[in-house]
Amino acid sequence: MRSRTPRHGARILAGVVSVALAGVLSGCGSSSGSGGGAQTVRFVWWGNQDRADATKKAVALFEKKHPDIRVQTEFSGYAAYVQKLTTQVAGGAAPDLIQLDRPTFGEYQHKHVLADLGRYTGSTLHLDKIPANLLSGGKADGKQYAVPAGQTTQMLVYDQKLFAKAGVTVPEDGWTWKQFTEDMRKVGARTGVAGTTDFGWAVDWFDSWLHEHGKQLYTADGKLGFTAGDLEQFWNATAALRKTKGVSAPEATTKMDGSTQNSALVLKQAASEMNYDSNLTSYLSSYQGTLKAAPLPSDDPAHSGMAALPPVYFGIAQHSSHKDAAAKLLDFLVNDPEAGAAPGATRGVPANSEVRAAVCGAATGDGKAVCDYEQRVQQRMGPSDTWQWPSGSSAIKTDFQQVYDDVIFGRTSVSAGAERVVKNAQQSLEQ
Repeated sequence: MRSRTPRHGARILAGVVSVALAGVLSGCGSSSGSGGGAQTVRFVWWGNQDRADATKKAVALFEKKHPDIRVQTEFSGYAAYVQKLTTQVAGGAAPDLIQLDRPTFGEYQHKHVLADLGRYTGSTLHLDKIPANLLSGGKADGKQYAVPAGQTTQMLVYDQKLFAKAGVTVPEDGWTWKQFTEDMRKVGARTGVAGTTDFGWAVDWFDSWLHEHGKQLYTADGKLGFTAGDLEQFWNATAALRKTKGVSAPEATTKMDGSTQNSALVLKQAASEMNYDSNLTSYLSSYQGTLKAAPLPSDDPAHSGMAALPPVYFGIAQHSSHKDAAAKLLDFLVNDPEAGAAPGATRGVPANSEVRAAVCGAATGDGKAVCDYEQRVQQRMGPSDTWQWPSGSSAIKTDFQQVYDDVIFGRTSVSAGAERVVKNAQQSLEQ
């Protein structure tokens, strides 16, 4: 899952982000780079090879239309990306255009890493075709600091043949939690493969579950929005499934790190997996079998636990020497029809509504699967304005995963683990 913190990078991520960023304000300032002559803009992102290939196609189109601007690109896995980027930012050598997610946006905006895009909006940067509910995710204190690179929502991707073998039919209107629990147990019992990847490991799915129950991870003022009792209830549900092979075994769950190659579903250790549909193209190209996406289980369609979210954002570094050129690249990536067609659905459907209509109208294969799913669950998706994560959320996301390891391997109880997560989270938010 590209928008979640990989487990093997969890040991370094929180410390790197919170400590290294402390030196950001001491970095050297720079001009906006509006002078004449050729410029080189550094653009970095994380993701699998399919995203890299698609993004490079869009960059090549930009360079062709803007011969005075050269774009130096770089991508890697999430943990390596965050570690290197944060070190560069702290040293005053940040790339010009940066890919962000909810945790890193909260951290970087709080530490004044990101430039206010207001000076470019309406001139170099056009945001009028991007829905306001998507743009809200990149705002803070009334200012736009990042732009959504697309739109994604939550899904359960599943192996159709394994489900059919187990006699499980996905309900047309989606599962209730009772139905989902029973069906995952059937899959585990009748196929020998766990019904779904243990979703207790990722704070993202706890966030979705909280929204179903009228709560959220964080309040509007950046405080904790849940109690230890809430988390205990969530983890007790996964524990009950684990006993009956409804979810993956601890040995499979602990390897989850956000990469396709370590996915319990891709490794045939689970018959389904919760993720964001921006990763569906990667699943479809990597999995040996027939996959399909379904909405998350929910007992109330009005509170589905699903939202129209930016899969990632693009932001411009505050200390960039080439802000103007970076703004041109950012505008091109989100608004140019050819640039929208190049990446297809590797970052979900395009954020620009007109580009989205064109891309989805012409989509085939894996890209069409994403577009079709988004259309099918459109009425289930809530707005993104209650899904923002504040500064400190990177550390919370990391700690959540680490504590869950202790829970599933029996090193701590569910109740003690939940109390620990809440205590640590409150400390992270206060820093």
